[in-house]
Amino acid sequence: MISLHSLDFTVMRSDNSTLTLRATAYLPDGVTINSHSPLPTAVLFHGFGGTRIEFGRYFVQIGRMLAQAGFAAIAYDRAGHGESDGDFFDTSTHADVKDAVQVIRQIRKLPFVDPHNLHFVGLSMGSIVASLTAPQLDEQPRSMVLTSAATSFVDEITKEHKIQGQSLEGLKQHGYFDFMGQAMGPAEVEDAAHLDPYEEARGFNGDVLFIHGTADFIPLDYIRRYSNVYGKHMTLKIIQGGGHGFGNVEHRKIVLPAIRDFLLAHAR
Repeated sequence: MISLHSLDFTVMRSDNSTLTLRATAYLPDGVTINSHSPLPTAVLFHGFGGTRIEFGRYFVQIGRMLAQAGFAAIAYDRAGHGESDGDFFDTSTHADVKDAVQVIRQIRKLPFVDPHNLHFVGLSMGSIVASLTAPQLDEQPRSMVLTSAATSFVDEITKEHKIQGQSLEGLKQHGYFDFMGQAMGPAEVEDAAHLDPYEEARGFNGDVLFIHGTADFIPLDYIRRYSNVYGKHMTLKIIQGGGHGFGNVEHRKIVLPAIRDFLLAHAR
């Protein structure tokens, strides 16, 4: 058995406004959010336009699996996503990273969290947010698992003027891009022009596991280039035929245990 608990985190933006970001904590049986029994903790970063549930319950599966393995797992909705405050129109990667730094500081103060035994798990754009957040922290996470990392998004936006294969012309015509029924404003596009996902990921000193599928719309070459960032600390696990987010039962039977085993190996 495991237990689920709701959490709220408060972040301050550059205009001094505050937002509440809503989260779910997955805890082992017998542990509550007030338990003073610090656990190794994984923070889950969802994809662009996604939520802390993720499609096919990907993050629910990960959270439950990790709690059964003795971890705490915390998944939160980024600003403008899921149940969190903010508007999807205003979303941008660098703003998400600034929020994440504040969220991690608050997570480390939770009584059930071992502040020195933190780990990141990302999906798609969440992998980018995690990789850019880690080197900015006063104390870095011990390890990261980055799945279906959406590293090509900068080239796609700046060179092809597309996002996930769709033209961004709607921004000029309507003032927004229709992303699955949500209006995305120009902030993400403007932000991408000043973002280097490789250079800004430098400085992380822990081990990183990348899991990527050969059928992902993010070309595998974008992931292999991280070897220039992480060197010997990088491991790449390739899933033959795996799509973006591994929306396939057989693929998840491979991916989920790989995430668990890597984190267990790097937890105290």
